[in-house]
Amino acid sequence: MGIFLGFLAVFSFIPVHLGSGDSVQARDTESVITSVTPGLPSGVEVGILGGDALFHVRSMNHEVMIPGYENEPYLKITKDNKVFINDGSTTAFLNGSRYGNVDLSQFSKTDDPQWRLIATDGNAMWHDHRVHWMSPKPPAAIDAEGTVLEWKVPFTVDGTGIEVAGTLFLREKAAVWWWLSGVLMLCLAILLSIARRRVLFGVLLAISIAGVVAGALQYFGLPIGARITPLLLMFSGGATLLTTAGLWAGRKRDAPQHTALSLHAGAGTALVICAWLCASQVRAAYVPGLEPMWIARMLIPMMLGVGIVATIDGVSRVVRGTN
Repeated sequence: MGIFLGFLAVFSFIPVHLGSGDSVQARDTESVITSVTPGLPSGVEVGILGGDALFHVRSMNHEVMIPGYENEPYLKITKDNKVFINDGSTTAFLNGSRYGNVDLSQFSKTDDPQWRLIATDGNAMWHDHRVHWMSPKPPAAIDAEGTVLEWKVPFTVDGTGIEVAGTLFLREKAAVWWWLSGVLMLCLAILLSIARRRVLFGVLLAISIAGVVAGALQYFGLPIGARITPLLLMFSGGATLLTTAGLWAGRKRDAPQHTALSLHAGAGTALVICAWLCASQVRAAYVPGLEPMWIARMLIPMMLGVGIVATIDGVSRVVRGTN
């Protein structure tokens, strides 16, 4: 029963929309703005968020009009900093999928804009197919700098035409040796499970807390509207709660012997699942929301290493009926 409760607690943290439409993900491609013609007036800024996921325009007290792929009205920012999207725009429908995999027969285009208020802070962020590679297959660079393609995005500020030009680059993956931190943690955890199991539980708690901190930094390191599903935060939080409960149960003499073991096994499972779901961040050129990126590259393998040992140690001891 203790193992069942531990695993149930872990899986209660899995988000319903896991693996669905987050635009900001770990990637090996990056869009870089190379020019803005003519220059932007004071109070207007442009940028790319999430490597190549979102185009961002920030405007304070200016009238900004952003056309869609068919030059139709798509987004606008008013002088009082309100942001509107045209729900009748083909672009709005296409941008719901990174690769434009939508059924246009389900969309009814309208000639008159159907403006809907989406923000009041002057920040417009949208997924733009022009600034990224439009295929799930990895792109190939066309030169030594890693260039994939060059792009342009037009809009107007107070009636003046602006053209933002940029380049999409293919970046090199991080070195595979980042996974060595997980191998070292695995070896350390095995030794502790044999000789100093209480220290193992302390390490398990420390890694879980580190995951909570890193997960919070990752989530809040991205602006609202660009934030990813906080997998690292949620699973590490679950592991922290389970490990804490396991340590508390281990100190109570009247608690069933297998309860603490089950909870620690559940915490280990949470870390293993988290590392599996976040594994792409270890070697990706871009890690969402985390700077410096070595935090995720070192922490995720360590979570996997200690999680595997904690899970096997807890389950095997419960089955054998030993402490």
